[in-house]
Amino acid sequence: MRFNNYITELASIYGKGITFIDIDETIYHTFAKIHVINDKSGAVVQSLNNQEFNTYSLPDGHHFDFAEFKNAKLFNKTSIPIPATVNRIKRMFKNIGMRGSKVIFLTARADFDDKEVFLDTFRQIGIPIDDIYAERAGNDRTGTAADMKKRIVMKYINTGEYRRVRMLDDDMANLKTFLKLQNEVPPATIKKIMKKYNIQGEESIPVIEFYALFVNKTGALSRIK
Repeated sequence: MRFNNYITELASIYGKGITFIDIDETIYHTFAKIHVINDKSGAVVQSLNNQEFNTYSLPDGHHFDFAEFKNAKLFNKTSIPIPATVNRIKRMFKNIGMRGSKVIFLTARADFDDKEVFLDTFRQIGIPIDDIYAERAGNDRTGTAADMKKRIVMKYINTGEYRRVRMLDDDMANLKTFLKLQNEVPPATIKKIMKKYNIQGEESIPVIEFYALFVNKTGALSRIK
C-alpha cells in the first residue's frame, strides 16, 4: 500500500478513519504573534509565533495577548498556503465520502473575531471548509497546546466510530502527546469499536491504529513513532 494512498483514504478498507490537521505552519504559513504582557507596566516583553507559543512557559506577573491570533482579517490577508498540504486535503476529500471518514482541522487558536472571513481564507484556495469542522482548542486554556488538542482527539475516539486516527502537525510535542493515546483508549471504547465492525479478535491489524505525521515547512510528511 503506497503511503500517500493511505493518507488520502484511497486505500483504506478497514473502516472509518478520522484525520486531525493543524492549521498554522501545516496548512498555511502564518504570521500572527502572541504577545507576552507585563501585568504591572502593560508593556510587551516578548512576541511569540505559533511554534514558540507551543513550548513557552509564562512567567509569573505576565499574561498573553491573543488579539492577533483572533484577528480573522490578518489571518486572511497574510497567510500563505502550503501547496503540498492543500493538495493532500483536496485528494483526501475525493475519497472519504464513501467510507464515512472525517477530517477535522485542529488548531491551538481560540475563536476568530469573524467566522466568515476565517472560512473564506480556505474557500479562496479550494479547500472544502464548509464540510470540515474546525476545532479551536484555544477556547479551553487548560494545560499546554498539546494537552488541549489531546482532549479534543479523545472526544472523537470515544464515539467508537473510527479505526484509524491520524494527526498532521508541525509541532513534535503535539504529535508525541497524541501518540500516548494509543495506551489510553478506554476498554469500553475498544469494545464499542469491535462491536461496530464485528471484530472477533482474529484480525491481523489492531482494533484502532494511530498515525502521527510530522509536517515540515514544505508540507512533506514523515511518520513519528
